[in-house]
Amino acid sequence: MNMTRAAAVWGVVLAFATLTGAGVLVAQSQAPKQQAEQKTPEVFCDGLSTGQICVSNAPKVLKLDDAQKQRWAEVARQYNKGVDAATKQFLEQSKPILSPEQFATMQKWFEMGLNPVLNQMLATHSSTK
Repeated sequence: MNMTRAAAVWGVVLAFATLTGAGVLVAQSQAPKQQAEQKTPEVFCDGLSTGQICVSNAPKVLKLDDAQKQRWAEVARQYNKGVDAATKQFLEQSKPILSPEQFATMQKWFEMGLNPVLNQMLATHSSTK
């Protein structure tokens, strides 16, 4: 991975980590409500790591044609691998810097399942347009 791509992936990961503080509270208070209200397909799959794109659902949201879907899916898979690799690298590099308690807190940022919160933010944003 070149330095520009690595920096971009790190930026995405850090942006998601920033959203965690407020997002965790929102997710806990709105999780049951989200499932009932979510009308658009997930862009960020709940079963994937935080920030990973749904390769099957996002093309529906984007209304891609068949030719676009195939090319886009490959790019999305590369992005998902980059997010996963960047998260693992970030955790590995952070571990020796942080206390065990701090590291455990940071690990939870990536284990909380923020993808539904990201989807809700997207749904809210698109419904206010």
